[in-house]
Amino acid sequence: MLPAPVTAAAEQGLAEDLAVRIDDVLGEPASLAASIWIEVGLRTADAGPEMTDLVAASRAADGGKYLRPRLVAAAFLAFGGTDRGLLRQVAGAVQLVHLGLCAHDDVIDGDRVRHGRPNVIGRAEAHARGTGLDAAAANRQGEASGILSGDLALNAAVLALLTAPAAEHVRLRLATAALDAIEQAIAGELLDVRSETLPPERSRPLDVARLKTASYSVTLPLRLGAIAAGADGPAALDAIERVGTALGIAYQLGDDDLGLYGDPGTTGKSSLSDVRDGKRTEHIRIALERADAADRAHVAQRLGAPDVTDEDAARIRAIVTATGARAAVHDLVDEHLDHGIRSARAELPGALAEYLAHLAGALRHRAS
Repeated sequence: MLPAPVTAAAEQGLAEDLAVRIDDVLGEPASLAASIWIEVGLRTADAGPEMTDLVAASRAADGGKYLRPRLVAAAFLAFGGTDRGLLRQVAGAVQLVHLGLCAHDDVIDGDRVRHGRPNVIGRAEAHARGTGLDAAAANRQGEASGILSGDLALNAAVLALLTAPAAEHVRLRLATAALDAIEQAIAGELLDVRSETLPPERSRPLDVARLKTASYSVTLPLRLGAIAAGADGPAALDAIERVGTALGIAYQLGDDDLGLYGDPGTTGKSSLSDVRDGKRTEHIRIALERADAADRAHVAQRLGAPDVTDEDAARIRAIVTATGARAAVHDLVDEHLDHGIRSARAELPGALAEYLAHLAGALRHRAS
């Protein structure tokens, strides 16, 4: 006899139960990376006040929804993990990977604000200007601080995994997985930047999404949670790869949508930066396939222009909408989310699958 199908109420119950357990074991999410930053500060105190300031600025840059630590905890608990100390250290390390890559991304994109407040670059620039440095010198201090903050966060993340309270072979698996994801994210960032020099129709935004976002934002946290729980067999990790890739691509496509259409007051990010940087998103690629000659010319001329205006961005948004490109990307988001949910329900523990399904539902209508 076939088992009775799981009802929608039961699925919701599984997701909610796991969410409660995640909140219980993680506690205050901001404390996860903070505890590692404290250790970094102690190790580097002898280097002088400059390093102390950089550690403090890096720690202050933390924020957001803490999606990645929650995914670590979801996989860890669903696969039967029980060591709270191990989980918290791994979750903190994942958040540091995120902070490090974001710091580097801000340098590349020329951003001075994240989460609605000055980032490490913005803080260092403001301090440098306050000491009397000119704009060029302050800019150099800001960007150098951003690069070094990113380096410091990534280094701290790997050290945290290598010194986690687990058997040596587990620590090595954790660190190797993190370094592999960082390597993929670097490849995706490089592809993203190099795409700015290409005609948009030759860009590969879905490859960027897979490498730059899915690898470390979804797949890595789930993988680390499983490894820490002892569920590091090929079947489990392959399933996580499939699910993480699908959900991660959907997440990045949604992020690109917010970069073009989002409210800066909600997203904490300028609505001009992606247009100014000439970002080759799937929105732009599809819009140029469908637009008339005049609209294609406008996009080609103003996308990536350093003096791009709000009016330029508004017209590009109008073109993307009018050609149906935005609707096509929304359909693509739904396709990837549905694929990820089906794969999760077929191959992952039930509680984890339903938690991810609930998360996918929230990704369909993101505002930040």
